[in-house]
Amino acid sequence: MPFHKVNSKWKIVNRNKKSIRHLPFTIQVKVKRGFTLLELIIAVAVMGILAAAVIVSINPNKRQNQARDATIKNDIGQIASGLQSYFTSGTVGTYPGSLLALTTSSDLKSIPTPPAPGSGVYTYAPAVDGGGGVCDGISTFCTYARVSYPLFDPLTTGDVWCWQSSIGKGRETAVAACTP
Repeated sequence: MPFHKVNSKWKIVNRNKKSIRHLPFTIQVKVKRGFTLLELIIAVAVMGILAAAVIVSINPNKRQNQARDATIKNDIGQIASGLQSYFTSGTVGTYPGSLLALTTSSDLKSIPTPPAPGSGVYTYAPAVDGGGGVCDGISTFCTYARVSYPLFDPLTTGDVWCWQSSIGKGRETAVAACTP
């Protein structure tokens, strides 16, 4: 066993047992080689609490609904651009009787479909006047139109995103207020 002189006392170091003997007594030195089970459990619990807090603050369902609403607003904006193009370049001063006329006149490449889960079509209503008179776009001119779809994350429950030709822009509104 090796001997070392420390502070004018001899100590015996036994490297196998990790003990130090200062004459006249022995000090056991505990060598730590990793984490205890309790420390690991506490660390995992803290990480779990932090992960739960992050998930609650992110609220993935709300973010998905906001993304669907952005798609709806974008799609209705594309349809509105096609309708305005049709109104100015097609049969002068009329909106089409249906959205399919936008694809045949090349004002839209294809009619957008709402994001799932939804009904599958955007609501389109042409009108003779602001009051909603019936027109077909051929024999009776459609001078007003609207496109709408319910929002997934509305400010007020039941609101739709509505584009109205009378104001020329889209906005969130109640279904009853979405008139051409």
